[in-house]
Amino acid sequence: MLSFDITDRHIRIIRGTEAHGKIKVADASTIDINEGLIVNGHIKDIPKMATIINDELKSKRMADKEAVISISSNLIIFKELHIPKAKGTQLLTMVQNQMQHTMGIAEDYSISYTIAGEVEEEGVQALKVLATACPFEVVDCFRKVFSMLGIALRSVVVSCNSISRIILNDPKSKAKMPMLLVQIDPNFVSLNLYENNQLTFSRFASIDPEDYENSEDYVYEAVNENIFRMFQFQKSRNGDNPIQNVVFYGDTSEYIRLTNALEQMDISTSLLGVPNNIGGYENFEFQAYANAIGAMFRSNKDTERINLIEVDAASGRTSAGASFALSVLGAVVVSAAVVGAVWLFADIQENGFIKETAEIQEYLDSPEVAAKIAAVDTAQAKLDKVNSVKSVLDVAATNYNSLPVLTTQFFEDIEANFKGTGVKWIEVSYGDGAATVKCIAEKNDEPATVVANFFEQDIFDNITYNGFEKKKDEQNAAASGYEFTISFDIREVELEEDAAENGTEEAAAETN
Repeated sequence: MLSFDITDRHIRIIRGTEAHGKIKVADASTIDINEGLIVNGHIKDIPKMATIINDELKSKRMADKEAVISISSNLIIFKELHIPKAKGTQLLTMVQNQMQHTMGIAEDYSISYTIAGEVEEEGVQALKVLATACPFEVVDCFRKVFSMLGIALRSVVVSCNSISRIILNDPKSKAKMPMLLVQIDPNFVSLNLYENNQLTFSRFASIDPEDYENSEDYVYEAVNENIFRMFQFQKSRNGDNPIQNVVFYGDTSEYIRLTNALEQMDISTSLLGVPNNIGGYENFEFQAYANAIGAMFRSNKDTERINLIEVDAASGRTSAGASFALSVLGAVVVSAAVVGAVWLFADIQENGFIKETAEIQEYLDSPEVAAKIAAVDTAQAKLDKVNSVKSVLDVAATNYNSLPVLTTQFFEDIEANFKGTGVKWIEVSYGDGAATVKCIAEKNDEPATVVANFFEQDIFDNITYNGFEKKKDEQNAAASGYEFTISFDIREVELEEDAAENGTEEAAAETN
């Protein structure tokens, strides 16, 4: 089997085998991609990409009939969800519906998930799920490429899920948790947080020298900045269990400098090691191909549905989905035929009404009856789907009706984080219990200061900061600077208290 780790600038390929939870690598190769051919995981020229891969496979004699892929993209959305306990297709449907509702995304996303544990909400146990939403077009690009190559594409997974198969299969990693795994590349930084032998958070950030004033040390600065954000994030969500270990892989040329910086914070560092169940890596750099190797492991469907081709098929959105539906229908028809045959045989033996039985059988085989049975099956399938969606919508409606109302204090709390800096607001948007503040800073170090203020304030949840972008407005100098956004969830209890206080003050004013 072939396994590909595909980013915007590189394709890492390995050929190997997987058996009984062990990987044996036979060959490895890397293709450097010209800028613009792949943008945020989206292939801009599918025939050209197919030609490039085909030429490489031929030159390295790495031909095979099957392949799996690990992909990375800034367009992939990560979200922690709390889902009522369910299994299989029902759980997948609930995850997909809740992602579409809470994130405001349409059905043109391929949504997968991993179970990260359990939580208790209002006395009821629920599943804590880390969901990923990847644009369907990104996945479909790779389907088309491998169709042109004549290679059966068995799996497409997001890179955080492929590397997790290596981490969670290595007993040494479990002893380091909570652990931050950092993949370094001149074009991006990928960070995965592991707790209790589960992936609990993932972040992928593209990096560019222009974001760091074209500094020669932009990679080092970007990695430091993103690690700091993850430390603050973990502190806000689980202050009693801070990150103590950071593991690096990918481009580790800055490993010594990063280690020296982190050791001053009492943080231990190490390089990603090779688990005992992986062999044949001696002739190439394991860390460069770690994602591709991880993609070869079989997934555990009891705890994850991470194959984007499979989840699309389960949703009936691809030809694979149609084949899946036909196979299920065929199984139902065969089962019904077997049961019918047994029943008829018993009836004939018992009563001897051969002629009557033949007439009944002829009636059952008639097109009219077949059409009625098909209509009943279709109606039942639609009813099951409607009931499943209704249960999710009922929960969503309850959650929506309990959303808090914004007050003046809410805006004052936000404004407090900008005092003493040169950061100004551009706009604030709010919806579904979450807010996003768009800002402009005079200096590139001010966004990090403001984000740190939000964490220290400790009145908002799930604070997210995805970096800044340098803006220049020739006509309005005040609009030039470093633009960034901060997103966060609003604690309902805080807003209820603020509303109560405002109501008391208004009542006192009316009395006076």
